[in-house]
Amino acid sequence: MATETLQLDSLQLARWRADNDYDYDRELAGGGQSIMEWLSEKVSRWLNRLFDQTFDSNAVYYALVALGAAAVLLVLWLVWKHHPGLFKRSGSHQQAPLTATDEDTIYGIDFEAELQRALARADYRQAVRYVYLQTLAWLSEQKRIDWQPQKTPTQYVREVGDGPFRELSRHFVRVRYGNFDATEALVRQLQALQAEVQGQQKGGEAS
Repeated sequence: MATETLQLDSLQLARWRADNDYDYDRELAGGGQSIMEWLSEKVSRWLNRLFDQTFDSNAVYYALVALGAAAVLLVLWLVWKHHPGLFKRSGSHQQAPLTATDEDTIYGIDFEAELQRALARADYRQAVRYVYLQTLAWLSEQKRIDWQPQKTPTQYVREVGDGPFRELSRHFVRVRYGNFDATEALVRQLQALQAEVQGQQKGGEAS
């Protein structure tokens, strides 16, 4: 009885079908692979050799697409977590808001020098801030207020009373917390109010 020497190795046949080196139809049809298609084929070959199993290149392709999308979302989330300001819409006409490093303090600042620098670069929001803090520093020196970093402008107004300081504080709050535009004219107005505050104090001492 003659023995059958030709037997179909289904596992080897599946490997050949999955191996793009034996994909002659693709060679006849021409190239035109995308980067993701090329990468999925390389990964599927590597997985075939590593696990000694047949992995469908199409399944690998969609898995790589999913992983890529997840990686992009992760990067966007990390950027948003550490720099949320990058995702806020702001008009081109708006000036940059004060950052968290601009801690309001009245100590260790050369207000005149900083004010002139802010005016020179047309940073009127900072200029408004310096005029207000300079006024607080002066009132603290005169013992008119008990300056504390956690106190609000309203608390200082209650200590000083009505008058030019209330008006000065109102403009500062509108610019700092209300996102109102600051202009050079407003800075000059605040400087005039500051002079009135100092004049009131000197006038009260003279009387």
